[in-house]
Amino acid sequence: MYRNVLDIRKYKCPDSIIFLRKKIRIMKKKEMILIISNDPSTKWDIPNFCTFMDHKIIEFYIELTPFKYLLQK
Repeated sequence: MYRNVLDIRKYKCPDSIIFLRKKIRIMKKKEMILIISNDPSTKWDIPNFCTFMDHKIIEFYIELTPFKYLLQK
């Protein structure tokens, strides 16, 4: 499995992005993180966060909950 997993299913915006930002700050460049969320706002919040912070979305699954996003710092 992934070394970095962030399960934010019990959080809603803006908490979900705050926790993601805290976690990704301590990661090394090129490391990956799997994010698991139930919050529908992550469908646009996470891509916007990645664009703004210059991170890369490797994969995402948003058809069913929980939503999953694989990001690379």
